[in-house]
Amino acid sequence: MVMKFRTIRYCLKEGFTSIWTNRLMSLASIGTVLACLIIFGMFLLFSVNLNYIGAQVQEQWEIKVFIDEKIPSHEIPIIGEQIKKIKYIKACTLETKEQALENYKKQLGEDAYILEGFDEFNPLRDSYNINLDDIRYADQVVQQLSEIPGIAKVKNHKEFVDRLLKVTEFVRMASLWIMLLLACIAVFIISNTIKLAVFARRKEINIMKFVGATDWFIRWPFIIEGMLIGLIGALISLLLVGYGYDYILKLIYQSMNIFKLRSFSEIFEALAFIFISFGISIGAVGSAISIRKYLRV
Repeated sequence: MVMKFRTIRYCLKEGFTSIWTNRLMSLASIGTVLACLIIFGMFLLFSVNLNYIGAQVQEQWEIKVFIDEKIPSHEIPIIGEQIKKIKYIKACTLETKEQALENYKKQLGEDAYILEGFDEFNPLRDSYNINLDDIRYADQVVQQLSEIPGIAKVKNHKEFVDRLLKVTEFVRMASLWIMLLLACIAVFIISNTIKLAVFARRKEINIMKFVGATDWFIRWPFIIEGMLIGLIGALISLLLVGYGYDYILKLIYQSMNIFKLRSFSEIFEALAFIFISFGISIGAVGSAISIRKYLRV
Protein backbone atom coordinates (compact mmCIF):
# COMPACT_ATOMS: atom_id res chain seq x y z
CA MET A 1 0.00 0.00 0.00
CA VAL A 2 2.88 2.34 0.89
CA MET A 3 4.59 1.54 -2.42
CA LYS A 4 1.42 2.20 -4.34
CA PHE A 5 0.97 5.54 -2.60
CA ARG A 6 4.58 6.50 -3.34
CA THR A 7 4.17 5.48 -6.98
CA ILE A 8 1.02 7.58 -7.34
CA ARG A 9 2.71 10.54 -5.67
CA TYR A 10 5.74 10.14 -7.94
CA CYS A 11 3.60 10.03 -11.10
CA LEU A 12 1.59 13.10 -10.07
CA LYS A 13 4.72 15.04 -9.13
CA GLU A 14 6.42 14.20 -12.42
CA GLY A 15 3.29 15.13 -14.38
CA PHE A 16 3.03 18.59 -12.76
CA THR A 17 6.79 19.16 -13.05
CA SER A 18 6.77 18.32 -16.74
CA ILE A 19 3.90 20.76 -17.40
CA TRP A 20 5.87 23.56 -15.73
CA THR A 21 9.14 22.63 -17.45
CA ASN A 22 7.50 22.71 -20.89
CA ARG A 23 5.09 25.50 -19.96
CA LEU A 24 5.06 27.21 -23.36
CA MET A 25 4.06 24.06 -25.21
CA SER A 26 1.73 23.14 -22.36
CA LEU A 27 0.00 26.51 -22.76
CA ALA A 28 -0.27 25.87 -26.50
CA SER A 29 -1.85 22.47 -25.81
CA ILE A 30 -4.25 23.92 -23.24
CA GLY A 31 -5.16 26.63 -25.75
CA THR A 32 -5.85 23.99 -28.40
CA VAL A 33 -8.08 21.99 -26.08
CA LEU A 34 -9.75 25.25 -25.05
CA ALA A 35 -10.47 26.31 -28.63
CA CYS A 36 -11.69 22.84 -29.62
CA LEU A 37 -14.08 22.58 -26.67
CA ILE A 38 -15.43 26.12 -27.11
CA ILE A 39 -16.24 25.45 -30.78
CA PHE A 40 -17.71 22.05 -29.92
CA GLY A 41 -19.65 23.56 -27.02
CA MET A 42 -21.20 26.15 -29.33
CA PHE A 43 -22.39 23.48 -31.73
CA LEU A 44 -23.60 21.30 -28.86
CA LEU A 45 -25.61 24.11 -27.25
CA PHE A 46 -27.07 25.05 -30.63
CA SER A 47 -28.06 21.43 -31.23
CA VAL A 48 -29.59 21.07 -27.74
CA ASN A 49 -31.68 24.21 -28.14
CA LEU A 50 -32.72 23.28 -31.67
CA ASN A 51 -33.96 19.93 -30.35
CA TYR A 52 -35.72 21.75 -27.49
CA ILE A 53 -37.42 24.15 -29.91
CA GLY A 54 -38.39 21.22 -32.11
CA ALA A 55 -40.03 19.51 -29.14
CA GLN A 56 -41.92 22.72 -28.31
CA VAL A 57 -43.07 23.11 -31.91
CA GLN A 58 -44.33 19.51 -31.97
CA GLU A 59 -46.11 20.00 -28.65
CA GLN A 60 -47.73 23.30 -29.68
CA TRP A 61 -48.32 22.31 -33.28
CA GLU A 62 -51.96 21.92 -34.23
CA ILE A 63 -54.24 21.27 -37.17
CA LYS A 64 -56.84 23.96 -37.76
CA VAL A 65 -60.16 22.90 -39.29
CA PHE A 66 -62.46 25.58 -40.70
CA ILE A 67 -66.21 24.95 -40.76
CA ASP A 68 -68.26 25.72 -43.86
CA GLU A 69 -70.17 28.99 -43.45
CA LYS A 70 -73.38 27.31 -44.66
CA ILE A 71 -73.41 24.89 -41.70
CA PRO A 72 -75.99 25.90 -39.03
CA SER A 73 -74.52 26.67 -35.61
CA HIS A 74 -76.36 23.79 -33.94
CA GLU A 75 -74.59 21.28 -36.24
CA ILE A 76 -71.07 22.49 -35.41
CA PRO A 77 -70.81 20.42 -32.17
CA ILE A 78 -71.83 17.33 -34.20
CA ILE A 79 -68.82 17.92 -36.48
CA GLY A 80 -66.68 18.23 -33.35
CA GLU A 81 -67.86 14.81 -32.13
CA GLN A 82 -66.95 13.29 -35.50
CA ILE A 83 -63.50 14.83 -35.29
CA LYS A 84 -62.90 13.44 -31.79
CA LYS A 85 -63.60 9.91 -33.04
CA ILE A 86 -60.57 10.00 -35.35
CA LYS A 87 -57.61 8.02 -34.06
CA TYR A 88 -54.50 9.87 -32.78
CA ILE A 89 -56.42 13.06 -31.96
CA LYS A 90 -55.54 14.13 -28.42
CA ALA A 91 -57.63 17.33 -28.13
CA CYS A 92 -60.22 19.14 -30.20
CA THR A 93 -61.16 22.70 -29.18
CA LEU A 94 -63.84 24.84 -30.79
CA GLU A 95 -62.91 28.43 -31.64
CA THR A 96 -65.92 30.49 -32.72
CA LYS A 97 -65.46 33.29 -35.24
CA GLU A 98 -66.09 35.80 -32.42
CA GLN A 99 -63.29 34.24 -30.38
CA ALA A 100 -61.03 34.19 -33.44
CA LEU A 101 -61.62 37.91 -33.99
CA GLU A 102 -60.77 38.67 -30.35
CA ASN A 103 -57.59 36.59 -30.64
CA TYR A 104 -56.54 38.54 -33.74
CA LYS A 105 -57.09 41.79 -31.87
CA LYS A 106 -54.87 40.60 -29.02
CA GLN A 107 -52.14 39.61 -31.47
CA LEU A 108 -52.24 43.01 -33.16
CA GLY A 109 -52.04 44.86 -29.84
CA GLU A 110 -51.90 48.61 -30.48
CA ASP A 111 -52.80 48.04 -34.14
CA ALA A 112 -56.08 46.32 -33.26
CA TYR A 113 -57.98 49.41 -34.43
CA ILE A 114 -57.68 48.19 -38.03
CA LEU A 115 -60.26 45.50 -37.16
CA GLU A 116 -62.89 48.03 -36.09
CA GLY A 117 -66.22 47.34 -37.77
CA PHE A 118 -65.59 43.59 -38.11
CA ASP A 119 -67.69 42.88 -35.01
CA GLU A 120 -70.88 43.46 -37.01
CA PHE A 121 -69.64 41.85 -40.24
CA ASN A 122 -67.24 39.16 -39.07
CA PRO A 123 -65.59 37.53 -42.13
CA LEU A 124 -63.93 34.77 -40.08
CA ARG A 125 -65.14 31.19 -39.76
CA ASP A 126 -65.81 28.89 -36.83
CA SER A 127 -62.98 26.42 -36.48
CA TYR A 128 -61.57 23.54 -34.45
CA ASN A 129 -57.99 23.48 -33.15
CA ILE A 130 -56.75 19.91 -33.08
CA ASN A 131 -53.74 18.45 -31.25
CA LEU A 132 -52.37 14.99 -32.00
CA ASP A 133 -50.81 12.29 -29.85
CA ASP A 134 -48.04 11.90 -32.44
CA ILE A 135 -47.26 14.34 -35.26
CA ARG A 136 -46.14 11.47 -37.50
CA TYR A 137 -49.77 10.59 -38.14
CA ALA A 138 -50.68 14.12 -39.26
CA ASP A 139 -51.15 13.25 -42.95
CA GLN A 140 -53.42 10.34 -42.07
CA VAL A 141 -55.53 12.52 -39.76
CA VAL A 142 -55.75 15.36 -42.31
CA GLN A 143 -57.01 12.91 -44.92
CA GLN A 144 -59.78 11.70 -42.59
CA LEU A 145 -60.69 15.26 -41.59
CA SER A 146 -61.12 16.33 -45.22
CA GLU A 147 -63.71 13.56 -45.66
CA ILE A 148 -66.02 14.89 -42.90
CA PRO A 149 -69.02 16.79 -44.35
CA GLY A 150 -69.18 20.44 -43.29
CA ILE A 151 -65.41 20.99 -43.16
CA ALA A 152 -64.41 23.66 -45.68
CA LYS A 153 -60.63 23.74 -45.18
CA VAL A 154 -57.91 21.94 -43.21
CA LYS A 155 -54.85 24.02 -42.34
CA ASN A 156 -51.75 21.95 -41.67
CA HIS A 157 -48.16 23.23 -41.17
CA LYS A 158 -46.49 19.85 -40.84
CA GLU A 159 -44.00 20.72 -43.60
CA PHE A 160 -42.45 23.36 -41.36
CA VAL A 161 -42.07 20.87 -38.50
CA ASP A 162 -40.53 18.28 -40.85
CA ARG A 163 -37.98 20.81 -42.08
CA LEU A 164 -37.13 21.78 -38.51
CA LEU A 165 -36.58 18.13 -37.54
CA LYS A 166 -34.34 17.60 -40.59
CA VAL A 167 -32.26 20.65 -39.66
CA THR A 168 -32.02 19.32 -36.09
CA GLU A 169 -30.74 15.96 -37.31
CA PHE A 170 -28.22 17.65 -39.64
CA VAL A 171 -26.86 19.84 -36.81
CA ARG A 172 -26.59 16.79 -34.53
CA MET A 173 -24.54 14.86 -37.10
CA ALA A 174 -22.42 17.91 -37.96
CA SER A 175 -21.63 18.41 -34.26
CA LEU A 176 -20.47 14.79 -34.01
CA TRP A 177 -18.12 15.07 -37.01
CA ILE A 178 -16.77 18.42 -35.83
CA MET A 179 -16.11 16.93 -32.41
CA LEU A 180 -14.12 14.05 -33.99
CA LEU A 181 -12.13 16.46 -36.17
CA LEU A 182 -11.31 18.75 -33.25
CA ALA A 183 -10.37 15.75 -31.10
CA CYS A 184 -7.84 14.63 -33.73
CA ILE A 185 -6.31 18.13 -33.85
CA ALA A 186 -6.09 18.31 -30.05
CA VAL A 187 -4.55 14.82 -29.80
CA PHE A 188 -1.91 15.82 -32.39
CA ILE A 189 -0.94 19.02 -30.51
CA ILE A 190 -0.89 17.35 -27.09
CA SER A 191 1.14 14.39 -28.36
CA ASN A 192 3.77 16.79 -29.73
CA THR A 193 3.87 18.61 -26.38
CA ILE A 194 4.46 15.35 -24.52
CA LYS A 195 7.08 14.32 -27.07
CA LEU A 196 9.25 17.24 -25.94
CA ALA A 197 9.16 15.99 -22.37
CA VAL A 198 9.77 12.40 -23.46
CA PHE A 199 12.65 13.41 -25.74
CA ALA A 200 14.30 15.40 -22.94
CA ARG A 201 14.13 12.33 -20.67
CA ARG A 202 14.83 9.64 -23.29
CA LYS A 203 18.12 8.54 -21.66
CA GLU A 204 16.46 8.36 -18.25
CA ILE A 205 13.66 6.27 -19.74
CA ASN A 206 16.16 3.85 -21.34
CA ILE A 207 18.01 3.45 -18.04
CA MET A 208 14.71 2.81 -16.21
CA LYS A 209 13.83 0.15 -18.80
CA PHE A 210 17.19 -1.57 -18.41
CA VAL A 211 16.95 -1.73 -14.59
CA GLY A 212 13.52 -3.37 -14.80
CA ALA A 213 10.95 -0.54 -14.62
CA THR A 214 7.64 -1.53 -16.19
CA ASP A 215 6.25 0.30 -19.21
CA TRP A 216 3.31 1.56 -17.19
CA PHE A 217 5.55 2.95 -14.43
CA ILE A 218 7.35 4.99 -17.10
CA ARG A 219 4.21 5.83 -19.02
CA TRP A 220 1.97 7.11 -16.19
CA PRO A 221 3.73 10.46 -15.47
CA PHE A 222 3.37 11.44 -19.13
CA ILE A 223 -0.23 10.25 -19.32
CA ILE A 224 -1.03 12.24 -16.17
CA GLU A 225 0.62 15.28 -17.76
CA GLY A 226 -1.62 14.93 -20.82
CA MET A 227 -4.71 14.38 -18.66
CA LEU A 228 -3.92 17.48 -16.61
CA ILE A 229 -3.50 19.55 -19.78
CA GLY A 230 -6.84 18.28 -21.05
CA LEU A 231 -8.54 18.86 -17.68
CA ILE A 232 -7.29 22.45 -17.39
CA GLY A 233 -8.43 23.22 -20.92
CA ALA A 234 -11.82 21.63 -20.25
CA LEU A 235 -12.45 23.59 -17.03
CA ILE A 236 -11.48 26.95 -18.57
CA SER A 237 -13.59 26.29 -21.68
CA LEU A 238 -16.57 25.27 -19.54
CA LEU A 239 -16.29 28.54 -17.64
CA LEU A 240 -16.02 30.65 -20.81
CA VAL A 241 -18.85 28.81 -22.57
CA GLY A 242 -21.07 29.23 -19.50
CA TYR A 243 -20.56 33.00 -19.24
CA GLY A 244 -20.82 33.45 -23.00
CA TYR A 245 -24.00 31.38 -23.26
CA ASP A 246 -25.74 33.27 -20.44
CA TYR A 247 -24.83 36.59 -22.08
CA ILE A 248 -26.14 35.48 -25.50
CA LEU A 249 -29.30 34.11 -23.87
CA LYS A 250 -30.05 37.52 -22.33
CA LEU A 251 -29.59 39.23 -25.70
CA ILE A 252 -31.92 36.74 -27.39
CA TYR A 253 -34.66 37.16 -24.78
CA GLN A 254 -34.37 40.95 -25.05
CA SER A 255 -34.95 40.90 -28.82
CA MET A 256 -37.47 38.04 -29.06
CA ASN A 257 -39.23 35.62 -26.75
CA ILE A 258 -41.06 33.23 -29.07
CA PHE A 259 -39.51 29.97 -27.85
CA LYS A 260 -37.96 28.93 -24.57
CA LEU A 261 -34.27 28.02 -24.60
CA ARG A 262 -32.36 25.80 -22.19
CA SER A 263 -30.73 27.69 -19.34
CA PHE A 264 -27.07 26.89 -18.66
CA SER A 265 -27.93 25.50 -15.23
CA GLU A 266 -30.20 22.91 -16.88
CA ILE A 267 -27.42 21.49 -19.04
CA PHE A 268 -24.40 22.27 -16.83
CA GLU A 269 -23.94 18.74 -15.41
CA ALA A 270 -24.14 17.04 -18.81
CA LEU A 271 -21.90 19.66 -20.42
CA ALA A 272 -19.34 19.47 -17.61
CA PHE A 273 -19.21 15.67 -17.91
CA ILE A 274 -18.74 15.85 -21.70
CA PHE A 275 -16.08 18.58 -21.52
CA ILE A 276 -14.06 16.96 -18.72
CA SER A 277 -14.31 13.47 -20.27
CA PHE A 278 -13.33 14.86 -23.67
CA GLY A 279 -10.40 16.87 -22.30
CA ILE A 280 -8.97 14.09 -20.14
CA SER A 281 -9.43 11.47 -22.86
CA ILE A 282 -7.65 13.36 -25.64
CA GLY A 283 -4.89 14.27 -23.19
CA ALA A 284 -4.38 10.64 -22.21
CA VAL A 285 -4.51 9.41 -25.82
CA GLY A 286 -2.05 12.08 -26.99
CA SER A 287 0.39 11.13 -24.24
CA ALA A 288 0.09 7.40 -24.87
CA ILE A 289 0.82 7.92 -28.58
CA SER A 290 3.88 10.13 -27.96
CA ILE A 291 5.66 7.82 -25.51
CA ARG A 292 5.06 4.51 -27.31
CA LYS A 293 8.14 4.89 -29.51
CA TYR A 294 10.55 5.37 -26.57
CA LEU A 295 9.39 2.24 -24.75
CA ARG A 296 10.68 -0.01 -27.56
CA VAL A 297 14.17 -0.70 -26.28
